[in-house]
Amino acid sequence: MATDPVPGDDTPRHSSNFGRGPSPSSGSAVSHTIHSFSKHDTIKLTESNFLLWKHQLLLILEGYDLEGFVQGTIPVSSPLVIGVDGQLVDNLVFLAHKKQDKFLAFWLLSTVSDEVLVHLTSAKSSFDIWSAIENWFGVISSIKISRMRHDLYSFKKASLSIKKYLSKVKRLNDSLIAAGSIVTEQEQVSIILAGLWLEFESVRVIASTTPMYLDLLAELLLDCEARELDLLSEVIMQANVTSYSKNSHSSKHADGYAQNFRQGHREHGRGWFRGKNRGNGRGWSRSRPQCQLCGKFGHIVQTCYHRFDDFFWCRC
Repeated sequence: MATDPVPGDDTPRHSSNFGRGPSPSSGSAVSHTIHSFSKHDTIKLTESNFLLWKHQLLLILEGYDLEGFVQGTIPVSSPLVIGVDGQLVDNLVFLAHKKQDKFLAFWLLSTVSDEVLVHLTSAKSSFDIWSAIENWFGVISSIKISRMRHDLYSFKKASLSIKKYLSKVKRLNDSLIAAGSIVTEQEQVSIILAGLWLEFESVRVIASTTPMYLDLLAELLLDCEARELDLLSEVIMQANVTSYSKNSHSSKHADGYAQNFRQGHREHGRGWFRGKNRGNGRGWSRSRPQCQLCGKFGHIVQTCYHRFDDFFWCRC
């Protein structure tokens, strides 16, 4: 079906010299036009998934042999050709190309989120849309990669276990790879070693004298961490034993004092009964213990609550 010639700003910029093309009755050029794709679960392009989106869409386009449209490698023929009668007629090859390009442009826009779509309102062809997206995300990707590299190189182990620390470094590295920035294995080894504390100094020494790769480094770090944990457990156990020994000694001392106090109290009690029987009650005063701190009768210094008062002044 013939259509009006497409304006120059609506097609990729290629030469448009008139030439002799296929006759209007020939439909071979149109028969290869793809009007629909099979259902593909593609992600919507956002500000954070450009590389994944691009990878998926290129695989689909390459499967249909259409990647040349978005990459601008397919030449565009003249919109008009000289017919058999010498008159200018619509070029069916150009019309087929135009239809295919418009379908691809519509399909590309359907895979873009609203936040990105607003930047593509002036794009008319699939090549224009693809180029605008690549240019826009190229700037964003450079800034993002710089930030991600800074996060990776400044990351420290801190209180993380070795397993979690290595896992976090790997995730940061994978994010950089997905963004198109490669971090070599030796760079990763240096980054991991730089983020460790002094307790892993022995591993640093080994790495400085021995060719190191990631699997070996992970094994050395896990072994060093296990030895550190064993040493810490032993120190804690010894501290507990020492504390228990001191508490046991204090308990025996307190039990001996309590026994002496009870014995003395019983003896004083007998003296009180004898004094009371003599009639004046003076035996009660003599039998009651007197505190050596506050001077009061009825308790001793070990049970006097003033012994915890830093501001109490002894009146003894």
